[in-house]
Amino acid sequence: MSRADCPWLLAMPLVLSVGVAIAQVCVDSESAPMPDPRYVPIQNGTVYDQRTGLMWKQCPEGVAGIGCAVGELQAFKLDEAKRRAREWRFAGYADWRLPNQDELRSLLQRRCYGVDIDSVTFPRTPAGPFWTSDPATYYPDSAWTLDFGRGHLGYGTTRDAFYVRLVRDAEACSPARPATCLPYSERRLEPHDGPVLAPEDDAD
Repeated sequence: MSRADCPWLLAMPLVLSVGVAIAQVCVDSESAPMPDPRYVPIQNGTVYDQRTGLMWKQCPEGVAGIGCAVGELQAFKLDEAKRRAREWRFAGYADWRLPNQDELRSLLQRRCYGVDIDSVTFPRTPAGPFWTSDPATYYPDSAWTLDFGRGHLGYGTTRDAFYVRLVRDAEACSPARPATCLPYSERRLEPHDGPVLAPEDDAD
């Protein structure tokens, strides 16, 4: 059988070459990494995304401080991750949550090597899967995950432990929704990272 008898054979090299070219597109170069101007770091440990209107915790859970240099990265089982998001208070806000698939994927930045995220704006991001809030439809008691080492979606069950990065709707904190904003007295040690102290724990 000749190539003339099968015209589709003529197109194969072109298709393959296009696939290779797409796979090689990335943002790394020999120069030092530059922060993406879409992100606005705020001095309270949060980052505002001008493209999506979301506010992110700059550090993944378990680490804090400048450059996320304090503490150790933590992985959470699914129930723990949901509870962490529901109960956590940070930078004066009480409405942190797990991001959905689209929100977490908005942070992906295709790189030639390393972690697929703006590592200047979001330091110490591990090359591993992070939980999303979206359940994986065909798997009971599960949720989708996003791996920032490979840029791939996956899923985890209640037996798995993965990383967590919390997000909030930047405009949610308002007089119309006072429960999403912490009183000034609870912001005195910002940026703080933990549940609101019970009165007996705050007696000192």
